[in-house]
Amino acid sequence: MRDTKELVSTSRSSTANQFSSIAESFKPLYNMDGLTEENKWSWFFKNLANLGNSRYKPYPTYSDPANNGIFKIQNDPEALTTVAVLSDWASDTTESRHVAAQTGTNDYTIHLGDTYYVGNEKEIMANFYPENGGSWPYGTKGSFAMMGNHEMYSSGEAFFKKLLPKMGSYGDQPQVQQGAFFCLENDFWRIVGLDTGYQSLRGFLGLTPNENLDLTDEQKAWLTDIVKLNADNRGIIILSHHQCFSAFEKEFPNPAKFIASLLPAGRDVIWLWGHEHWFSVYGANKLDNGANVFGRCIGNSGMPVELKDSGENPKLPKSEAIGDPANRNLVLYDNRLREYIDATIPLGHNGYNILNLQGPKVTISYYDDNDMQPQSRKVLEEVWSIDTTTGKLTGESITDFTLASNFPFNLFSDDLSLAIKAV
Repeated sequence: MRDTKELVSTSRSSTANQFSSIAESFKPLYNMDGLTEENKWSWFFKNLANLGNSRYKPYPTYSDPANNGIFKIQNDPEALTTVAVLSDWASDTTESRHVAAQTGTNDYTIHLGDTYYVGNEKEIMANFYPENGGSWPYGTKGSFAMMGNHEMYSSGEAFFKKLLPKMGSYGDQPQVQQGAFFCLENDFWRIVGLDTGYQSLRGFLGLTPNENLDLTDEQKAWLTDIVKLNADNRGIIILSHHQCFSAFEKEFPNPAKFIASLLPAGRDVIWLWGHEHWFSVYGANKLDNGANVFGRCIGNSGMPVELKDSGENPKLPKSEAIGDPANRNLVLYDNRLREYIDATIPLGHNGYNILNLQGPKVTISYYDDNDMQPQSRKVLEEVWSIDTTTGKLTGESITDFTLASNFPFNLFSDDLSLAIKAV
């Protein structure tokens, strides 16, 4: 229990109080042991009460012309804007709280989805409500949330009713996030968050992954008529929970097929996703229209990163379980060992990334948990630029910081430059 004296000098600012609450220590609900793939019984019992839940309806969208789902970045486009992106974070573990604290203070924060185990009201509050001990690092100007498959295990109702009302833009231009999709933009860049979670489950009890998941009709109309991706030359950074392609797991191609139908050939995009619980980087992959998509999986923010081998040989042979790097042009996969659970399950590093938007350039920095030390640690950085007269996206540089001597192992990469070049 807090002592009254601790509250005497508390600021009346809602933002300051949020960060004070985030900084305090609360006991997490879960540990990594119960969240590993080997612990199926935990998953079963946590989901038992939610078996057979139907989708929350009607599907929430943006119905007010004054709030059409497009959110203006509240900074001068030539000034620096920071956006923290975390995925598969809401596990309420010591690791997820540590990652949240490491992200520091940013203008905006975005969660790419999955609240564990089932995204019900209790779990939403435990992760996202500061007054309930939630450690989500709210941005000073806004925060956004997307839906994964785990929120849908409990129908998505708590996501729409309890989480989205806390999301959106704050400050001088308040605007609530009303749907599980959004566009955060300035004069140079558009960050487009897609909802791939709503249709992600199928089957009698709603437990089977839907490999044919697609964007909802409401999203498709919004992208076509409101966002108008086909009539804009700003840089495009797409966010989704599910991967449109993968060298590791099942693919969910339909959302990318629709995006391709809106974009002319040559309108290359950066695409960040989660769902897979690790950090991986791909070189150019072709959309159906011939444009290139540069994919990055960043699903390592809060769930156990279960490595593909013991972790003692991070640069695995190409024939090992991580898949052939030629598959989907995989360039980098973080297979560095952090710890073992019960001396048998090797875990890698959790992490997050920061987008630094400034004029026509965006710098994307990727961080790991720094072996659970207080300070953040950068592992990779890439720089992109956009020509808004032509829509041409150019990868300028990419740097692997794990080559430095303070890292025990470097990231798995052959030709890192492929990750930012169209080939």
